[in-house]
Amino acid sequence: MLSHHHKCLFIHIPKTAGQSIEHMFLNSLSLSWEERAPLLLKYNPDPSKGPERLAHLTADEYVNCGYISPELFSRYFKFTFVRNPWDRLVSEYKYRGYDNQFSLDDFIRYHLPKAGMSDNYRHLIPQSHFFSKDHNVDFIGRFENLQDDFTVVAEKLGLETSLLPHVNASRNHLQAYQDCYTDFSRKWVADMYQEDISRFNYVY
Repeated sequence: MLSHHHKCLFIHIPKTAGQSIEHMFLNSLSLSWEERAPLLLKYNPDPSKGPERLAHLTADEYVNCGYISPELFSRYFKFTFVRNPWDRLVSEYKYRGYDNQFSLDDFIRYHLPKAGMSDNYRHLIPQSHFFSKDHNVDFIGRFENLQDDFTVVAEKLGLETSLLPHVNASRNHLQAYQDCYTDFSRKWVADMYQEDISRFNYVY
């Protein structure tokens, strides 16, 4: 999400409460969800300009695809939110409705989207891949501390710090994510998201 009004860039990692955050910015601009395109939350028909859904651009893509100049990127406040990888994968699994069809193990073994530019695959790439050494962010909030960490962002940008709306949540979100795991799937996440786990100090 890119807001020139707020002079900020939100790197929206899928399944980290991004739509709730985006709604706060839309509300501050008196825009509805249907009017979200000015914040670069829109469909993209050109594969050379990033994924189909621009909401999930990486920091590199914002610059390299021409959505923001390197100069503005360096000046704007850039933030993102991350989530425990074991919890994030279960959220994606339930968001797709797969928990009513097959186990998490079977999702990993047989139903993962193929690598590429598709939005479904982008939902599963490591969170660390959304920003780089060349295009880093100024603030990394935690899904696990969502409201308090978003208050830091809101105060920085002069946003009203009311409670974040609960938007686009996975079904059965109150169930412990550990209930879905076996030794196989737990290790798969540990291997697949080793960089995230190490960088953000997450534990199962």
